[in-house]
This record gives sequence, structure tokens and C-alpha cells, in this order.
Amino acid sequence: MKASFVVSPALKGSAGVESVHTDVLLLCTVAGTELGPTTRAVDESLNGLITRKIQGKKVGFTGEVGQMLSIAPKKAPAKRISIVGLGEVSTLQPRNLCKAIHMTVEDALKRGETRLAIPVASNSMSQIKLKGQAKIIREVVESLLVSSAFADREGTFEVELLCTPHAARSIREGLAIAPNLDSVCCIDDEEGDD
Repeated sequence: MKASFVVSPALKGSAGVESVHTDVLLLCTVAGTELGPTTRAVDESLNGLITRKIQGKKVGFTGEVGQMLSIAPKKAPAKRISIVGLGEVSTLQPRNLCKAIHMTVEDALKRGETRLAIPVASNSMSQIKLKGQAKIIREVVESLLVSSAFADREGTFEVELLCTPHAARSIREGLAIAPNLDSVCCIDDEEGDD
């Protein structure tokens, strides 16, 4: 299976994400904070479904690194929404984004899904610039597609990076950076290793 990356600069702030047609829409959230503007826009379009799921007692979703909540909303443009935790603001780092992307792509591939949409935006809380976010996304997707679990699959896995017109150039530049499979995105080491 090969990867295809599309930059869609049609967003105006957080508006527009809620109308994207895709198999999976990835929304990241930070622990201990309110829903971010993008997730909030999608939540509002779903009449608070994301908030209700997150606050559900059985779910226990707090936004910590490695937590994922999957929702299959009825009558929504996205067939499935994956909400993935990035951890607390004080611990935000590229490795957290790598893990979120990895979990989502791996889950999508296991379900046989072939289209993933990811809103990419500047965030004052994050240390990861737009170019870096795009590079991380490409590295993680391509490393999973060549892994032994998925290398023999046919077809294309399409990743649509949703952004504002202003951000499109930086995102394209980030996608153009040659992948480094020995980068910070190597996340297969054991928890707690230095």
C-alpha cells in the first residue's frame, strides 16, 4: 500500500472541519483543557456527541497520551471520528503527536479504511510548527505502510491535511522533507525507556 498526501487549504479557522467527507477524521485533544476550536466545531455540528462520549463514565477519556476514543456518528460526513489524547500542555512534544498519528493510522488500516483527514493548525500551546507536524504525519504514515503488518496490501492510503490557506505552504514544505525513519517518531520502544 502506498501513501498519498493531499493539502486542503479550505478551512477558515476551525470552521469547515465538520463537513469533511472521509473514512476517519482525527481530532487531537490536550489533557486538562477544554475542547480545542476544531474539536469544538465538530462537536457542535454533532449536537454535543463528542462531549457526551468523553464525559461518559464508562469511557474514562481524559486526553492523556495514548488514549483514543472512536465515534461513528450517524449522518455525519466523516464515517468515524478518532479523538486522541496528546497529554498535558506541559508535556506536549513531537513524540506525543507521533503516537496519536500512529494509533489512528494503525486503527484505520486494521479496519480497512483508506482515507484519513487531519486538521493541521498553528497552536500556541504546541512546540511543533506546521512544517514539523506535516513531516511527522508523513513519517508515521509511510513507516506504518512499509511495516510487515501492512506492506503486502494493495491500493492507496490517502491522508488529507486540512488547513487554512495561510498554512498550506508550510504544510507542503513539511511534506516535502525526506522522511527519517530513525527520527523522534520511532515509537516502538518500551514505555519508560530513556
